[in-house]
Amino acid sequence: MRCIGLEMKKNLHWPYVLLSVAGIACLGFCGTVFDPSGAQTTLFGLARQIHEGGIIPDISMSVPVIWQQGLGSWLALFAPLLVSFGYIVTLSSERQNGQMKFELIRGGNFRYSVSKAVSGALFSGVMFLAGYALFGLLLKLFFPAFSSFGEEQQWFYLSFYPGNSVILFCIYRLAGAFFFGVFAGVFGIGVAVFLEDKYMLICLPFLLNYIYQQVLQKAVAGKYAAGAESAAWLESFYPASFANLSASRYWAVPVLVLGLIYCGIVLAFWIRLKRGRVF
Repeated sequence: MRCIGLEMKKNLHWPYVLLSVAGIACLGFCGTVFDPSGAQTTLFGLARQIHEGGIIPDISMSVPVIWQQGLGSWLALFAPLLVSFGYIVTLSSERQNGQMKFELIRGGNFRYSVSKAVSGALFSGVMFLAGYALFGLLLKLFFPAFSSFGEEQQWFYLSFYPGNSVILFCIYRLAGAFFFGVFAGVFGIGVAVFLEDKYMLICLPFLLNYIYQQVLQKAVAGKYAAGAESAAWLESFYPASFANLSASRYWAVPVLVLGLIYCGIVLAFWIRLKRGRVF
């Protein structure tokens, strides 16, 4: 635990943290929604229309509803790059300046590999949680509050929220954002085990995530094309599904698989450390 705490402190370098958090919040506004005319627009565009008086907002444009919709394709695509950026740069610097050898002598190969993987997962989760929370706070500047609408309108959405409470809904979304960040970080952390070039490490998480999503989308489309009524198991592995916290097996199993992948990363890192191939 002490090693994990020390690794977390290394990753929390403020320029990288600010870049990640601000990037996540900005990409949230790039999520697409439909305006009252049925045209597709971004949250930036919808906020501008409301500000200019072009549309009169209804409860579907209130902060909690829009906040949930902000976890769109752009954010899901670039999240692996943003959440693991600080981790990748820190690990790359350790390899180049010789600090890794000192850490290995002091803590040992297995402890170092475990602390690196666990701290990377926690760091990724915290980064996305912070960015998603900032995105929600910024929405309050541009979109109407949920409480500003009538009780009948509120009840329709409250019936879908945990405990019929906006506060519980926000807690669930923040917890879900943490798990989404842990998922997004697996691409950068996994790549960092095998590669050392800083620029390749920054680009590859985004590319691997894109390939993952494309393969998954084609698999889902192929299942429906074959006449299947449901592709729930495949759809549960979509990135956004990790943010939908629930007691369902369609959420628990993908999270368990993610945990096993992180265990595999620890094992791969430990083997490479034993063979001296990471510095």
